[in-house]
Amino acid sequence: MKRLLQILFGSFLFIFPFSIRFLVYDQNSYRFGNFNPWVSGFVYLPELLLLATFALWAIHKFKAKESVPFRNTTLWILFGLFAANGFLVTVANGDPVLAAFFILRLFEGLVIFWLLADKILTAHRAITVLLLGAFLQIVWGYAQWKLNHSLGLSLLGESHLGPNVLGVAKIDLPDGLKQIRAYGSFLHANILAAYLLIIGFIGLRYLRRKSALLWVTLFVLGLYFAHSRAVALVGVGGFVLYYLFLKFKALPFQKSVVLALGSFLVVANLWFFMNHSLVKFNDSSWKERLEQIGISETLFKQTPSGVGVSNFTLAMETASPRKLSPWEFQPVHNTYFLILGETGFQGLMFMALFLSLLFWRAWKHANPVPLLSLIFLAPLDHYLWDSFAGLVLVALVAGFFQLENEAK
Repeated sequence: MKRLLQILFGSFLFIFPFSIRFLVYDQNSYRFGNFNPWVSGFVYLPELLLLATFALWAIHKFKAKESVPFRNTTLWILFGLFAANGFLVTVANGDPVLAAFFILRLFEGLVIFWLLADKILTAHRAITVLLLGAFLQIVWGYAQWKLNHSLGLSLLGESHLGPNVLGVAKIDLPDGLKQIRAYGSFLHANILAAYLLIIGFIGLRYLRRKSALLWVTLFVLGLYFAHSRAVALVGVGGFVLYYLFLKFKALPFQKSVVLALGSFLVVANLWFFMNHSLVKFNDSSWKERLEQIGISETLFKQTPSGVGVSNFTLAMETASPRKLSPWEFQPVHNTYFLILGETGFQGLMFMALFLSLLFWRAWKHANPVPLLSLIFLAPLDHYLWDSFAGLVLVALVAGFFQLENEAK
C-alpha cells in the first residue's frame, strides 16, 4: 500500500502542471460574449489522481488506526473560518456550485499538505520529483520560445500558442515582430514563471553547491523564456533574503525582517487600494490593472461582505464607470484585493491572521523564502487564488514549511 501511495503521489507532483481539464459547469460562462473561465467549473485530470491517492491514504490510515496530521489548533480554526466564510458568502450570492468548487479546491490543498506532512515521500524524494517536473517544463517552454509556437501537445494540456493568436502573452520585438512567452503545459506564462520560482526556492536548500548552481542556471533560463517581470522582481528579492537568512540564522532577527516586509506589504497595498487614481502609467497593461483596482474598491464599498468566490467578473460590470468589452472581464490582478472582493473584509482578515500566526507561532526551522515569495507574488496577479496550479503551489509551500519545521 505504501509503495503504491508513493507512486501515485509522486506522479501527481510531476504532472500537476499539465492543464488537462474538462468543463463540467458553465452556467454563466458566456454571459458577456467571450468565454469566461473564472466562472466556469473545471475538473483537472491531475486532481483526479490526487483524490484517488487521498482515498487510498485514508483507507491506509483507517486500517492502521492513525490520525490525520493535524497540528496547531488555532491555525486550523482560522483556516476553517476562512473556508466556511467563502462557502457561505458564495451560496448567499446565488451560486452553490461555485461554492462547492471552492471547498473542493481547499480540500485538495489540505490533502497535499497532509500527504507531505505524513511523509508519504521523504522531502528529498519529493524535491527530486518536483525538480524533474520543473526540468521538463523548462525544456518544453524553451521549445515553444524557440519555435515561437506551441508544440501541438494539446492532449497534455498545452495551450494553442502563436505570435498572431489572440490572448497569448507575447513580447514586442524591435523589428516589429512578436515573440511568444513560454507556457510549458500551464495556462499562462506567468503561472509557469511562478511555478519555476517556487519550486526553485523550495528545492534550493536540499541541493549541494555544484548541483545548486546548475539548477539555479536552469531556473533562470526558464524564467527568461516565461518573461514575467513580476516574478523576476520577486525572485531577485527572494535570493537576497535566502542568502541573508543563511548568514544570519537567529530566528528573532529573521522574524524582525519578515515583520518589516509584512508591514511594508500591508501599507503599500492599502495605499494602492485607496489612492490608485493618483498613479499614472503609459503602459496599457498597467492602466488596465489600475482600472481593475478601481472596480475592486467600488465593489467592496457596494458589498463589503463579498460578492462570492469566482463572482468578481460577474459583478464588475456594476462597479465599472464605463461599459466593458467582453475581453475586459478579468479578475483584479491582485490576489488580496480579489479575496477582499469575493470573500469580504472578514475573509481577508481570516487569511491575514492565518499567515501572521503561521510565521510567528509555527515558524521554527523552515526556509521562509518560498512562503514569502508567494506573499509578495500575490499582489501582482490573481492565479494563486483562482487557478488549480496556483492553489497547488500554495499547498506545496505550506506542506514543506510544516515538514522543515519538524525536521529538527
